[in-house]
Amino acid sequence: MMRRQRRREQHVRQTYNDTAARYEQTDEGLLEPETPTERTHKTQQKAIVEATSANAAANAWRKALPKGPYGINVARTGRHAVCYGAGGRVEVLDLHRNVRTAEVRCGEVCRAATFLHDETMVAVAQRKYVYVYDQDGAEVHRMAKHLEPEHLSYLPFHFLLASAGHAGWLKYNDVSTGQFVAEHNTKAGAPRSLAQNPQTAVLCLGHGNGVCSLWSPAQSKPLARLLCHRGAVLIQCPSVRTPSTRRRLGRV
Repeated sequence: MMRRQRRREQHVRQTYNDTAARYEQTDEGLLEPETPTERTHKTQQKAIVEATSANAAANAWRKALPKGPYGINVARTGRHAVCYGAGGRVEVLDLHRNVRTAEVRCGEVCRAATFLHDETMVAVAQRKYVYVYDQDGAEVHRMAKHLEPEHLSYLPFHFLLASAGHAGWLKYNDVSTGQFVAEHNTKAGAPRSLAQNPQTAVLCLGHGNGVCSLWSPAQSKPLARLLCHRGAVLIQCPSVRTPSTRRRLGRV
């Protein structure tokens, strides 16, 4: 009788520990499907607004952006966002007030954009070079060594701007002094995605052969290579606990 009671208590304790560990590993702001066949990418914005509180739903808004497609990058503060499109239009938005604070007409395709130390400086990856604009939309700097950039990432604690180009080169530039820091040849062709680990400032490059490579400006070779998918790695979400990737067919 006592053995049965002991086994029951051990089972309950193990179940409790597993449940607690699962909830500790859950990140905020993610959609969890209710069934294994449900796809979260099919969830519409209307359904998300209806599931939130009245105060949160009041902050929902919609903005029409012609001459797309567009990409978006949100600042670390969460208040400002930069939108960039294939038509050459770059906008800086104040998400709290739903107003446009800056606009730049580049006249050529914009493949990526990111904020620098604050929302007053924006780096834009255009057709041939990387350009830096201020809050008035004036061109401040042109990085001629960053040829044919496709992805950008800013390391805020190191004041480094990194770009991944079409030729497969990963390049770093110090925005505080304007000096070119390093360049690494990935030897994997044009990268499909670029993400940054905010805890370690290590950059993760996703390639067309399904490999993710980790890079640091101090080393010319990747810190690690991971075979994640059979197809191209299009999206990455690096994290110390649970890094995740997404390939073309939607598998995570």
